[in-house]
Amino acid sequence: MGRTSTVIGSILLLVVAFVALNMVANFGLRGARIDATQGGLYTLTKGSRNIAKSSDEPIKLTYYYSAKLGAGQAQLQTYAQRVRETLEEYARASGGKIKLEVVDPEPFTEAEDRATADGIQGIPLTQSENLYFGLVGSNSADGKEVIPFFDPRQEKLLEYNLSKLIYSLSNPKKKIVGLIAGIQVDGGFTMDPRTRQPTQTKPWRVIADIKETFEVKNLGKDVKEIAPEISVLLVIHPKELNDGTLYAIDQYVMKGGKALFFVDPNCDNDPEGGNPMQGQPGSKVSEMEKILNAWGVEIMPGKFAADIETALSVPAAQNSRETVQAVQYLGLKEENLSREDPVTASIKTMNFGTAGVIRAKPLAAVAPPPATDGAAAPPPPAATGPTATITPMAQTSAKGSVMDAAMLMMGDPKTLLKSYVPGTEKLTLAARLTGIVNSAFPAGRPAVEGEKPEDTAKYAKDPVALSKEPINVLLVADVDCLANMFWVREQEVFPGMVIPQKFANNGDMVLSAVDNMLGSTDLLSVRARQESSRPFTRVEDMQKRANENYQAQQQMLEKELEETQRKINELQVKKPGLDAFVLTPQQQEEVNKFQKQAGETRKKLRLVKSNLRKDIEKLGTQLKFINIGLLPVLVTLGAVGLGFYRVSRRRVKTD
Repeated sequence: MGRTSTVIGSILLLVVAFVALNMVANFGLRGARIDATQGGLYTLTKGSRNIAKSSDEPIKLTYYYSAKLGAGQAQLQTYAQRVRETLEEYARASGGKIKLEVVDPEPFTEAEDRATADGIQGIPLTQSENLYFGLVGSNSADGKEVIPFFDPRQEKLLEYNLSKLIYSLSNPKKKIVGLIAGIQVDGGFTMDPRTRQPTQTKPWRVIADIKETFEVKNLGKDVKEIAPEISVLLVIHPKELNDGTLYAIDQYVMKGGKALFFVDPNCDNDPEGGNPMQGQPGSKVSEMEKILNAWGVEIMPGKFAADIETALSVPAAQNSRETVQAVQYLGLKEENLSREDPVTASIKTMNFGTAGVIRAKPLAAVAPPPATDGAAAPPPPAATGPTATITPMAQTSAKGSVMDAAMLMMGDPKTLLKSYVPGTEKLTLAARLTGIVNSAFPAGRPAVEGEKPEDTAKYAKDPVALSKEPINVLLVADVDCLANMFWVREQEVFPGMVIPQKFANNGDMVLSAVDNMLGSTDLLSVRARQESSRPFTRVEDMQKRANENYQAQQQMLEKELEETQRKINELQVKKPGLDAFVLTPQQQEEVNKFQKQAGETRKKLRLVKSNLRKDIEKLGTQLKFINIGLLPVLVTLGAVGLGFYRVSRRRVKTD
């Protein structure tokens, strides 16, 4: 009886200790946790800590969460707890500069009215109850930033969104990004071919993202001069720019301005594009040769980069379940992106569409002097003049190949794949241009048609023929990589509230480039840390190898067909008159032979596809076994082993 009472008492004591420990952990250790995630996603980065304490003025954060209405919703409760703990970490890291207020806006209270007035999005649970889960930040200069709703699906972006909000409050005067674009990336109006009425278009997501942190000033296509207030110049698909605008861009860079150029040999997203081989108005070709060539740089005209190693898989045909490697659409991974450049150092993936190839363009050599006194003519001197240093930031694999842009008119990925021949070197798709360079207008500003002489004289003052300091320009040989379809899906969760779902880091790269140009390294480090998609790389590699095998055998079958047809044609030529339409025994034998070979080859193709499916299913089964079966078994065995160990220790002490 006494022993039983002792056991019961011990159990009760353990229960009390367990409850007490949880209460202490809940209130005393709220912000303490072990971050075992890859990359430490749940720990504030150094950049976030720097941003938290960077403000010269106090910042107030008001966290609205309907705790009672969220009770019982496990995912929401867990995320709400994480948001609060993260906000508390920012407050601690700020050294007292950030003050956090937590508000529970219960229905029909002043707190609910306050949340609504602050711009927090209420999620209706019933006809009379709304759940609030958002944040409002304010500074002493009446600046205000709002996160209307914390979407649990965007949990990976939590730290970046919070750091961006605090950064904006700490830097209330937004820096200006000047935009020159040949297509409507900033939104506008386009003609609907069905109704023949103008319809409004939204800004591309990348421009919308830039506007969240910076002021974007659309300079148009007829720019006389780029004002010094422009912190960074963003040039996207330059087309039909007169020499006055090109001169303004040139002089902005010559005088030390930072710039991002997106120049495309074939812009699929140009709605007015015509033949990609015609560098004229109405084509899909960007026009920037005059400036780039003066710097000793070119994007190969009429060519695009193809690569089987980084090719994205696309449907072989509309509504088809079969996929094919589209060598013109490239999905670059970490190994294809520079780890030395701060802009791409932490970028995981970037997708490109019919990108061009960046390379050095030697300056024209000077003609050799004539020979004198019968002596042999001296060799021509090397090209003279400063040229930009091209530092690759994004490249294809070593199998990258240059293909004619005219082939894109066929629009069939299978045909392009068949024509693709692997190369032997990496091709540069994006690069940083640095160094002292010549102006594209050494004689000064040219006259522009229709311009008044006084205007020409006004904007031609103080020309710079040689850059005052090493230039800093990021050149990307693609415009399509900025389009939503290549990196993000937009989902409208509430009327007027759109949540972007990223599957590549294209937008992050652009924003990181702007940050880098402005010297905002703290926000850059937080943004670059964010993950996009986490693809099944082993499955993708299996799919790629199977497609290569399938394609190789398909090409072999087609060659056999061509050879057989050639032999039949040779025999036909030798037969006169109507006999040419009747197969001889020799011809029939050739046809039968090919049909047998074709049947065997098709059988091999089916086997390749079947083996691929079996390998993927086998890999899936193994992963399920490890996650569902093996790990719980190992945990159980560990617990049982620990229990036996403790019992044996007790017995040893008792003895």
